[in-house]
Amino acid sequence: MLLPLLLQRMQTLLQPRKNGKVAKYMARKEPELFYHPVVGGMSPAAVAMFNFQAFRPKPATPAIPVKQQQSDLFQSETITPAVFESSSLPPYSERKTMNLLKTSTCAVTGETLPRNQMIRFVISPDKKVVADLTGKLPGQFLWITANRATLKKAIWRNSFAGQARETVEIPDNLLETIENGLLKLSLQMVSLAKRSGDLTFGFSRADEALRSHSAGVYVVAQDSSENGREKLERLAIHQDLPVIDFWTSAELSAAIGEHNTNHLAIAKGAMAQNILELITKLNSVKSEA
Repeated sequence: MLLPLLLQRMQTLLQPRKNGKVAKYMARKEPELFYHPVVGGMSPAAVAMFNFQAFRPKPATPAIPVKQQQSDLFQSETITPAVFESSSLPPYSERKTMNLLKTSTCAVTGETLPRNQMIRFVISPDKKVVADLTGKLPGQFLWITANRATLKKAIWRNSFAGQARETVEIPDNLLETIENGLLKLSLQMVSLAKRSGDLTFGFSRADEALRSHSAGVYVVAQDSSENGREKLERLAIHQDLPVIDFWTSAELSAAIGEHNTNHLAIAKGAMAQNILELITKLNSVKSEA
């Protein structure tokens, strides 16, 4: 009911009066329209409400020459040697290298040590304890610190049976077998050093290698002359190089295929490091300390 009344009221108000005057509620004049290329036709009120500044492109900043940019940069951020001197980071040459040595836990002491300081033992199929000095034998195994006192304790406690979980047989000459095996492996390493070109033998050549600081290990025969041995030993000790004298001249000569070999120098590198690790392990097994 209300809607028809409202429509009738609006029609009467919008109709012109008898005197010809326009109704006061009609628009007196058609509004002026503005046209924008993006928005289209708009009234002045809409133009005032709409912010056309957003459509205007910003003025481009003047480009700075490359030379001027570089000069400004170096003027504002000048690097001086004092910055490196006050830095807390150590120089690259003093940084410690990453340690990638494999470790294992000793079955006797429970200590975790690098494997180059330990001996691997394997339980054979016939339930006997075998010293795996090369670390390649298959079967149940355990690691024990390469120390004579620790090895004796392992034999006395029979720590090998705990790994096998049954009775195992321990050879009576186990320690002697370990010593002879390490000594044999070390001599084989000396032979491999000659094949790889890292070995220098003879008094004059060994003396030259020691004086040029290219040697990593000095090997001397047990039965060599005291005069020449004392001279080269003095050079090696002065450079903090290890001196190895576990073999006779005949053993060294047979290992490298030469005659009357008394003095050998092994160049610095992996071969000298391997020989030194075996000799260090041998000394630990032979020593009671």
